[in-house]
Amino acid sequence: MDALDKPSTVLVVESYDDLREALAALLVVEGYTVLSVPSSTQALDVLSRIPDMPSLVLLSLMLRNPEDQRFLTRLRNLGLTTRLPVLALTADPDLQAAPPGTVCLLGKPVRTEVLLAAVDRYRTRH
Repeated sequence: MDALDKPSTVLVVESYDDLREALAALLVVEGYTVLSVPSSTQALDVLSRIPDMPSLVLLSLMLRNPEDQRFLTRLRNLGLTTRLPVLALTADPDLQAAPPGTVCLLGKPVRTEVLLAAVDRYRTRH
């Protein structure tokens, strides 16, 4: 199997259950393996326990959420941002550009085709 054809794992971090489940379902239909958690604290726990690094983190981000900021800082401090791209989704009107530690920022609501194109573009292929 070619490395580009290997199923990729995406870690979805979204606090709203319905949205997290919808994102996970969409990605599974597209052939991705999905891990999902409701908080960035839980995402750090998952990342510390799984043997293989996901290809991408899809993070629902709020500028004023200190937990999200700690998550991004922790990934940078561990040197993971070069191997683990973080694609941020936000409904926060104060977030206008991708914050440090993220590869891209998409506004919510996001069109399905835009989201899938971004996931495919930014995921690592390992």
